[in-house]
Amino acid sequence: GGRAPGATRSPPSWSARTEVCDILAGHLAEVAGKEGVRLEEGAKALLARAADGSVRDGLSLLDQAIVQGGDHIDETRIRDMLGLADRSRVIDLFEATLKGDVAQALDIFADLYRAGADPVVVVGDLLDFTHWLTRLKVAPDAAQSQPVAEAERVRGGDMAATLSMAALTRVWQMLLKGLGELRMAPAPVQAAEMLLVRLAYAADLPNLGDVI
Repeated sequence: GGRAPGATRSPPSWSARTEVCDILAGHLAEVAGKEGVRLEEGAKALLARAADGSVRDGLSLLDQAIVQGGDHIDETRIRDMLGLADRSRVIDLFEATLKGDVAQALDIFADLYRAGADPVVVVGDLLDFTHWLTRLKVAPDAAQSQPVAEAERVRGGDMAATLSMAALTRVWQMLLKGLGELRMAPAPVQAAEMLLVRLAYAADLPNLGDVI
């Protein structure tokens, strides 16, 4: 009844992956507490996500954070440590891009890059935010249960109410394809900028329903 040699394992579902990360986040907080370290909610969620559910990787990242952050570890410190973008600025970038404001989108991305954010991580965060907005539209109760900042929850709720499902799925597909291009590009920054330009101009295109 075991898996056949060479067979591939199906990737975990969104809900299963979220549950694993939630369990790991709780475990990391417990370990931090035993070490006399205060691990904030946002920080433990980021660590669990970066570890992709791996307890070993999560503990290694936690040790690194403790060395750098002492007895109080907040979300900002973890973002700096992992080269992650400021979440509020990621939302600013998402909003500017979908408004078709290319200049503002490129300016925000440049600020994020100067602050140390990895272009691949920025696009990954845009994908994550797009996915969360989509969940808000189709399963609001499940999406609202995710640990996000109140400001992000309010802004996300407004966007989910105004953006169509067609627009969200189009953004998802373009970001997913662009992420693959970034990982192979000799100049990821330029590839990310071109992706943002494509997204901004695509925001002005009518959806299939309007065309019909």
